[in-house]
Amino acid sequence: MNTRMSLAVLLLSIMGCATTVDTDNKAAISHVQLDFEQLKRRKSPNDYLVCPAGYCRNAKSDRRSPVLPISVAHLRTRLVTLLSKEPRTRILFDGGAHVVIEQRSAIFRFPDLIDIKMIELAACESTLAIYSRSKYGYYDFGANKYRIDTWLRELVASPK
Repeated sequence: MNTRMSLAVLLLSIMGCATTVDTDNKAAISHVQLDFEQLKRRKSPNDYLVCPAGYCRNAKSDRRSPVLPISVAHLRTRLVTLLSKEPRTRILFDGGAHVVIEQRSAIFRFPDLIDIKMIELAACESTLAIYSRSKYGYYDFGANKYRIDTWLRELVASPK
């Protein structure tokens, strides 16, 4: 077998293993709500963390969270609207101010988990903590960073 054929067989094998979990069945999903204040990052470079200053005490964030001139309730509405437009994305857990999302890659359908915690700072001021990570593999080729930076750009550009 040539190198390309071997690589294709390997990728198809990995894809087959990755899709054996029944994630369409909500009962099969067992996700524990993430505690951002106690979070410890992985050693693999397949995650991306955004936190307000001092919020993620045990983990170094990749980016500081923006402060938005809207209430947490309004931020939640904007976030749900934004997520509804995202392909291959679904909400796995909705705890009001804490939401857990799964987004799958386009070709191989590998799942990424995204925890988002909305934080009220004042009556009409809020921010959020986001931890996006690949469920499988070691590298994500910047997918988690790109996703979260894109979502944050949209939230900041038109917060109202």
